Amino acid sequence: MSKVFMASMAGLGTAAAGGGFYLLKDDLKSSPAKATIRDKLKEERFEILDSNSPSWESIRTQYNSSRSTSSKAFLTHSKDIEVGELKKLCEDNLSKDEFDPSLYSKVKRWCITPVTVSKHLEKWSMTSLPTDNTKNSKQTEWTKLAEKYDSATNKISGLATLETKKWENLASKCKEIGDKKNHDDDFDSSVESYKVWCTEEGVKSLN
Repeated sequence: MSKVFMASMAGLGTAAAGGGFYLLKDDLKSSPAKATIRDKLKEERFEILDSNSPSWESIRTQYNSSRSTSSKAFLTHSKDIEVGELKKLCEDNLSKDEFDPSLYSKVKRWCITPVTVSKHLEKWSMTSLPTDNTKNSKQTEWTKLAEKYDSATNKISGLATLETKKWENLASKCKEIGDKKNHDDDFDSSVESYKVWCTEEGVKSLN
């Protein structure tokens, strides 16, 4: 067998081994990591609560008032929990990558920097209409929204009709829901209503 042939065979063997190595390396490449609850919250422009935040104590108080309600608390507790326990529950659940709407709602309620509806929507570049009824510079815009409200199907919860002082009543309700915080039961529905009935973008959508 010639030296040339042997060299050629050796080269093929090396190439085959190399090819096998690269194939193996490709096979071992991990699939893209699943997005965690932490990732999804950041994507939705919520701020994860820092472990040193002074807000933990007030959140713990809110949590303990709901500790026996399974739809709100991470676990049903027989007694109040401490800040350290709540931090641990948050950290464990923020890292989960399976999407459970119920769990996501709990993490959003207890593990982010407290934020109101109106402030949260500012992060999405939405502009709130002023809610001062005495000297309101946007009365024309409020009036446009109010004219559409009573016939709309997507009303604000708890406001079936605007009655007589239409735009004033709408502005007053918008102030109320704009101040809702993420730990309130109706935060999500208030966000959706606020977009439509309480912002300059809502007025523009009427055109």
